[in-house]
Amino acid sequence: MKKIRTVCGAALVAAALSLAAGCASTPSSSEPTVQAPTRIVGAEGVPMPEWVRNIPKAEDVMYFVGEGRGGKTPTAKKNSALQDAARQIGDWKSSTIKSAIKDYVQEAGETGNTQSLELLETTSIARANADTSGMLQKLTWVNQDGNYVILVEYPKSDLKNSFKSSLNEFVRNESAAYAEFKADEAFRILEAEMDKQ
Repeated sequence: MKKIRTVCGAALVAAALSLAAGCASTPSSSEPTVQAPTRIVGAEGVPMPEWVRNIPKAEDVMYFVGEGRGGKTPTAKKNSALQDAARQIGDWKSSTIKSAIKDYVQEAGETGNTQSLELLETTSIARANADTSGMLQKLTWVNQDGNYVILVEYPKSDLKNSFKSSLNEFVRNESAAYAEFKADEAFRILEAEMDKQ
């Protein structure tokens, strides 16, 4: 009987040690494992700035991030990044103007002279896209592939001024009083559209 107790006791001790060793090698479920965030370092040894992932927002300017993927020289890559940012500004201008005119048509119930409104839209977009003088380069980073990433800002007032100029031209080409009223309404809607952004 003494032998059986000794064997059973040894077996219990061995089982306890085995269980303790198993528990020690596996992390406890109450301790969460946290992975460190991946830190991306650019070609010049500079970590990726926050503005590359999260474009800043401001009340009076719009920010855009352009990336230069083409070109063999640093200057060509930088110019490519600026062109990408300018294209994004053009897309933003186009969509803002289209949205404002669409809202104007729906709000004002303007369905009679759609050709004039289409001409206004086309002219406004062309004029706004032709003028990128307000674009200002703010920050630059070179990614791990050697491509430039550039943060630019563009004043919202530049789009408003460009649209206002198109509306003034539209008023001159339409019957004056009615066209001026329509232009004022369209401009008010553009401002409201930009305030949402």
